[in-house]
Amino acid sequence: MSLQRSLRNGLFPTYCQLCQTPIKQTGLCHICHAALPLFSNSEVDLFARPDIERMFYLPHCDGLSACGWYQGALARWLKQVKYNNSRVAMKVLRQIITAHWHRLNLENLIDIDACILVPVAKTRHIFRGYNQVYQTWAPLLKQVNLPIIDVIGKHSAPSQVTMQKLARKQSAQQAYFLKRALTHKRILLIDDVITTGATINHISALCKEAGATQIWAFATCLTET
Repeated sequence: MSLQRSLRNGLFPTYCQLCQTPIKQTGLCHICHAALPLFSNSEVDLFARPDIERMFYLPHCDGLSACGWYQGALARWLKQVKYNNSRVAMKVLRQIITAHWHRLNLENLIDIDACILVPVAKTRHIFRGYNQVYQTWAPLLKQVNLPIIDVIGKHSAPSQVTMQKLARKQSAQQAYFLKRALTHKRILLIDDVITTGATINHISALCKEAGATQIWAFATCLTET
């Protein structure tokens, strides 16, 4: 460790975001990380779980993966990133996403040509200055050499936070549009939270219509309904 880093760590120590144990870099200690209620690394395709298959009707998706349920600390960190651009919460989520990705070994189990990150509307992106999905997922995808392609756009639309299932479906159908063809592409479609599946369902349908041969959805969290 460099003298500069040693001095910085001495003056500004870093602590686990759950138990406050001193650690080397922002995030979670290995004990708290291991204790998170994440999906098992044997649950690569969550459609194999009858309870999840009943919750999310995603007929255009060929597989579904996620880190965990949208609850507790995971929900809190996602909200902090989405609404406050919290760098601490962002680093915690990156740590969780990266570790879970490598545990699943997904890139060696399915063929992926490119990744699509669910976009935010241009006006919202300008107002916030960031897309929370990109903030949390892009570093990992670059690390594993999976290209991110910009093929889905989004019109300005009301927030879906308070919408019921039917309203979310109608909003998603009106909000997203395709920019170009995806002939013979195998796509990894990524979002931060899947609540009803309306957004993922509509975007995956657009991708299949554009020629994609496979859509695998991956969310940081699923909302239990």
